[in-house]
Amino acid sequence: MISKTINRLGAILMISILLFMIIKRYLFDKNKLESNHKFTIAEVYQISYPVDGGPDADFIYCVNNKRYKDFTSINTYAHKIKKGDLFLLKYYPPDPKISRIILDKRLDSLRKSKTEVDICNLILQSNY
Repeated sequence: MISKTINRLGAILMISILLFMIIKRYLFDKNKLESNHKFTIAEVYQISYPVDGGPDADFIYCVNNKRYKDFTSINTYAHKIKKGDLFLLKYYPPDPKISRIILDKRLDSLRKSKTEVDICNLILQSNY
C-alpha cells in the first residue's frame, strides 16, 4: 500500500517536472526571445541520429567571445542540412543559452560577411 503511494507520487513528480520543462522552453523562453533578442550565426558541426527520434542538427554559436552548443530536430525532407552550413540564430542577450536557430535563414559565405551580427572568429576555426 505504501509502496504504491510512493510510486504514484514519484510518477506525478516526474510528469510535473517534464511538463514544467516543456512549458518553460516553449512558453517562457519564447516570450523572452520575442521581447528582447539579437542575432548571430550558428554553424552546424554534426548531424546526429539519436535513438529516441529523428535526426538532430548539432550547432555551435558564439556570443561575446563565448561559445555555446545546442541542437535542434530537423526534417530531412524539408531541410537539406549538412555539416558546415551556416544559419541565422536568435538569442536572448541576458542569457544566450536561450536561443532558436532559424533553419529558413541559411547563410552563404558572401552574405555572412555582409550581415551585421555578433559572431566570433573562433566558430569557423575551432575543432568544436
